[in-house]
This record gives sequence, C-alpha cells and structure tokens, in this order.
Amino acid sequence: MPEVGFRPLRRSDFERLRSWLNQPHVYEWWGTESGPDGLGGPGPHAATAAQVAEEYGPAADGVDPTSRFVILVDGVPAGLIQWYRLCDSPEYGAAIGEPTGAGVDLLLGDPGRVGRGIGPLVIDRFLVEVVFAQPGVRRCVAGPDVRNVRSIRAFTKAGFEGVRDALVSGEPAPEHVMVRIASEPALGP
Repeated sequence: MPEVGFRPLRRSDFERLRSWLNQPHVYEWWGTESGPDGLGGPGPHAATAAQVAEEYGPAADGVDPTSRFVILVDGVPAGLIQWYRLCDSPEYGAAIGEPTGAGVDLLLGDPGRVGRGIGPLVIDRFLVEVVFAQPGVRRCVAGPDVRNVRSIRAFTKAGFEGVRDALVSGEPAPEHVMVRIASEPALGP
C-alpha cells in the first residue's frame, strides 16, 4: 500500500497544478468550460497560469476559507485535495441540501495514479487526519457529477453514502450528494 500524505498548497505548486488541471481525465470534471469539441478536455479553455494564480492564490496565501493541500503518494506530488466548511458557502449548502458540516473535493493529476485504488485511500486518510480533526466537524459531504462514476466509486469505497442528486446553479449536470459521518478510518489504519 502506498504511503499517503498531505501538505498545504504553495504558489510554487502552481505550474504543476496547471498541468494537472489540463490533463484530460481531470479537465473533464474540473474544467470551467468545454473544449472545442464541446466534450471538455484541453483546448482553448484549458487552465492558464494566470487563472490558476487567481483561483488558488488566496488559498496558498492563507486568506481563502477553502483549505487546499497537495496529495503526496510515496512522497511525490500526485494531486490536489481541498476541504471547506459548508457554512462558508451557504448557497451551495442550500442547493445540495447540506447546510452544515464540511465539503471535500479532490483530483489525482498524475495519470499514472488513476484507477489504482489510491483515491479511496487518499479520501479516507484526509478525512481522518485533516477534516474530522477540525473542531466541530463530524459530517463531510462530497458532490461529484452524477456522470463521474470513477469519483462516486472512490467516495463510496472511502465510506461515503449517496443521499440525493442535486442540481447546482451553473453546473451542467446534477451532483450526486454523498455524506460520511466521522468515525474510525473506513479503510483501516
């Protein structure tokens, strides 16, 4: 089993993050607009260095309520994971029917790490070590796109249960709202 860890996102990570965001398997779900074929993927709408700095700079500088971390697998950066309190995004919390607790999102940017069972391990460890370690956080929500079968499967393996589908303003498809209540690690020590 690989060793998984986390460290806060730094500005020095932005070029790597831009590369991850422009990987087809990531861009499909994290891209802001479709590519030239209308199906997502890299193209004229792929993340630029300026867009990455604008979106992720406040978190790297410690002034964004969303906490973002680089995922380390065997000491090597492999992706990004973030958590936030739902009360800091009341419109989103209301749209998904989950106004309290925390939310979590992740991407494995390294294509060689996708489909190898690392996602559930990363999610479980992050919840136990980071999210549920926060005062008052006992409930965590994920909202992958209903079409993102790989993400839904990873969250399910990490102990989340699907509770509803919810359409969020500005999103092309409903999110599959999944919840995990704080407990022991879902995947062991």
